[in-house]
Amino acid sequence: MRGNDERGQDLKADEVLVGADGSRTGQEAADWAAQRANGRGLRLHLVRVVPAPWYYRVPAEYGKAVAGAEVLLGLERDRVAERHPTLPIGTNWHPGEPALVLSMLSVGAEIVVIGSDRSADSRGEGFGSVSFQTAVLCQSPVAVIPAPSVAGRTGVVVGIDGSVDSELALKMAADEANRMGESLTVLHAVSKVLPPAAAGSRTEPGYSRKPDPRTLISEAAGNMREKFQSLTVYEALESDDSPADVLIRAAEQASLLVIGCWGRGGLRKPIGSIAEKVLMRLPCPTIITRPAPRPAADSGTQLQLPRVTYGPTRGGTRG
Repeated sequence: MRGNDERGQDLKADEVLVGADGSRTGQEAADWAAQRANGRGLRLHLVRVVPAPWYYRVPAEYGKAVAGAEVLLGLERDRVAERHPTLPIGTNWHPGEPALVLSMLSVGAEIVVIGSDRSADSRGEGFGSVSFQTAVLCQSPVAVIPAPSVAGRTGVVVGIDGSVDSELALKMAADEANRMGESLTVLHAVSKVLPPAAAGSRTEPGYSRKPDPRTLISEAAGNMREKFQSLTVYEALESDDSPADVLIRAAEQASLLVIGCWGRGGLRKPIGSIAEKVLMRLPCPTIITRPAPRPAADSGTQLQLPRVTYGPTRGGTRG
């Protein structure tokens, strides 16, 4: 798959990868990503995906799409530079499907950041499929950013359930809260149908232990207080048959929600049913964590990563 005609330098995990499309939510995502990159001493990598050449009936239309992508990337780079003038920013375009391209580039990213690709309806449902597909496919953590941003949000919320993946989410959420200078709420939901003891004693693949819910919350919060001694950590135990609804309500006024990539409820899919429902009713900026990256499968269609040249934004060049 072709990019900007330069080859040979793999993307590194010291950059934040963000999909750029010129939309309001795309700009919100770029601003969120830039703030994260700047605060963590990382580089920012703006990527614009255009349809593959075969999509166009007239070859010249593909050239126009590429030219438009380069213009959009230049404008977005300059816009972000106004707010973060010393941030190294790289830009490049790729042909293909957005979710697939971002997923392959995610192998070398610290995090992938995307805007929700359409607004929710009156019931809070209907966020677009590209953001969901990207969250499913990416091998790095994925942050999905809704629009518009809401002033006055505070705190980081994380849902835990005793699984290994929720432990990863807890660690990332605590790190994010500590970096942001905000409080952390550790949340666990138990079923209204099963007694608390039964709900906490299930044995399922991927669940490292089976304490009762209060012990689970207490130990998780205590571990984070010990690791981040200046961090304020709240504990929340809710009774509800829909853990996703609990997370959504808890995060309505939060700065950030962090959830694991797996979840209870039927077959273990790349995105669990809980995470899927949360993404469909996105309450706030939400990070979906990932386990340690797995070796990429050998494939003749594997994306060859382009060279991206970085530098201070004003003097930066596109890769």
